[in-house]
Amino acid sequence: MSRPPRPARTAAAAALAALVLTGCSAGGGEQAAPQEGSSGSPAVPLVEPGVLTVCSESNYPPFEMEQDGEMVGLDMDLGREIAADLGVEMKNVTLAFESIQSGAALDTGQCDVAISALSITEERQTVMDFSDPYYDNELGLVTDGEDGPASIDAAREQGARVGVMQGTLGEDQAAELGLEAVQFEDATTMFTDLGTGGVDAVLDDVTAISEHSKDNADFVLRETRDVDDQLGVAVRRGNEAMLAQVDATLDRIEQDGTRERIVETWIPVREN
Repeated sequence: MSRPPRPARTAAAAALAALVLTGCSAGGGEQAAPQEGSSGSPAVPLVEPGVLTVCSESNYPPFEMEQDGEMVGLDMDLGREIAADLGVEMKNVTLAFESIQSGAALDTGQCDVAISALSITEERQTVMDFSDPYYDNELGLVTDGEDGPASIDAAREQGARVGVMQGTLGEDQAAELGLEAVQFEDATTMFTDLGTGGVDAVLDDVTAISEHSKDNADFVLRETRDVDDQLGVAVRRGNEAMLAQVDATLDRIEQDGTRERIVETWIPVREN
């Protein structure tokens, strides 16, 4: 599948637009042996017969979150599309993000695929294989109100405490930019700390910032950076059969409009 068309980035940019109006100036281990012939497609073995097991973080809206006792979100809908093409049901396993992004969850057979807003990075490509990208993202700096640092440069110069998700592109960028990063293991705690003054700002995906800003009208997006951040579905290294199936599903839902529908469901375009 070719790189997703710009509408994916347009969706992120549209989500950003609502925030602009609020006042912004802008591992590896021993590999588990999958069971042969356990999916609807005999060429794609699964770790549990008859089920596509998807690893994700428990709470990173709009990509994954619990709603009425069920995991929902953009990534969950994507997993169900892959499962449907395999002729099986999808089961979600929620894990700490570190175990997902390190490749440990895949290597130890805890899941067939990891779909958890994973940015495709060179470091991660050494421990897992990625599908074609399914979503383009941007990074943004957000503060609670107008009193925090007005830009990334200001955050660095002021020595502001900047919240970042552990193991994410935001953490990498904070290090490169010389920011005083405060690591968090989950996004909900990070954005809660921003609202209570535990940190002066947060550096994270614009899409996630937009989602959490729904619950806090005082959040102000100060600056965005296009870091060519693309999200992909991860599989255990060398699992060529599963990777081919995931790419085939991504190609199908791109062609029939399903991907666009899923994105618009979870990241709706907002008018200024």
